[in-house]
Amino acid sequence: MGKITLWLALAGLVWLGWTLWRLGQRRADSRRAEASSQHKASHESPHHTPSAGADPPAPEPMLRCAHCGLYLPAADTVVDKAGQSYCGTAHRDAAERAAGTTGRRG
Repeated sequence: MGKITLWLALAGLVWLGWTLWRLGQRRADSRRAEASSQHKASHESPHHTPSAGADPPAPEPMLRCAHCGLYLPAADTVVDKAGQSYCGTAHRDAAERAAGTTGRRG
């Protein structure tokens, strides 16, 4: 009877040790996950990919420069009086000079 009691006590100690070890692992995992989410939130950039479940941002239309043909986001274009898009003021001015719409004589 003494040997059975000893084996039962040993099995109980093994179970208790395993349970406590798993509890520590769960706490460590939750701490790591919390620290990771705080790290990501503090280092988020405007170009950060949204998490699953969030709607992705709508793509921005790309417009072609009427002078050189470069495609760039619509927000970065320079538009002339006729509504043509350009990659910068230099190309807008060059197109206006070529068309003779600036009124300057050179």
